[in-house]
Amino acid sequence: MGDKQEYQISVSENEGILELVLTGEATQNNVKKIQDEVISIVALSKFTGMLVNVRGIKGRLGYTEAYFRVRNYPSDVSRIAVAIVDLADNADYESYHENTAINAGLTHKWFTDIDEARGWLKTKRE
Repeated sequence: MGDKQEYQISVSENEGILELVLTGEATQNNVKKIQDEVISIVALSKFTGMLVNVRGIKGRLGYTEAYFRVRNYPSDVSRIAVAIVDLADNADYESYHENTAINAGLTHKWFTDIDEARGWLKTKRE
């Protein structure tokens, strides 16, 4: 395996929206590290909207693991509206993730179209 990184997170700003693009592979061993990196980016930002593009990441958490991760997000995450862009093939998982987040008091919404996601985030600006 060597030192090859299993995943990458690219960060940019687009019209006042923080955009993250995740690529590579999410595994049981690295998913906490990915989450911690994303949370760290959120904590350091002043943005009120974040788009997370996970179309290029392989692997998803199980439903139970997703539930507990969402329920344990720090308070920094609750201040920001999050649009998750994923492939239609992951609709069941993303719908579950979105509902779990909403039930935890978070503003998360799932999309397959990146422009719709950006439009939704623009409506969430304070």
